[in-house]
Amino acid sequence: MKHFTEVENFTFLAYVLGHELGGTTPRPIRTVTDLQVPDEEFQNFVNIAKTESVTDEELADSVLDVGINWEHFVASNDNLLLPDHPLKISDVLMQEKIDSLDIISEAFVRELNIRSIEKQTGTKARKSHE
Repeated sequence: MKHFTEVENFTFLAYVLGHELGGTTPRPIRTVTDLQVPDEEFQNFVNIAKTESVTDEELADSVLDVGINWEHFVASNDNLLLPDHPLKISDVLMQEKIDSLDIISEAFVRELNIRSIEKQTGTKARKSHE
């Protein structure tokens, strides 16, 4: 299924970027400051991430971990896919977990992109809420 490949590529490319950045100074993950996700368990993960400072490589490792979990949750529930919505499943609680992992991975990737821009331009990017 196409979306499995996209999930894998999205998070792996971010993982590679984070390791290429090579920043060794732990910094906050600015893109999770106001982040809310639908699943309580993963919201707790986000709340912890709000208080952490991580290096570029640690953030890259986290992106890959979240992406692997995201892909696993989707793949293990593909029997519940809704015909009219191929990226949604009929189990609402599991869908909240999948959506939460999607949101978290996008936030972590945004942070890596911001860090990359800062490294390239030598400037500090403004806070991102996208």
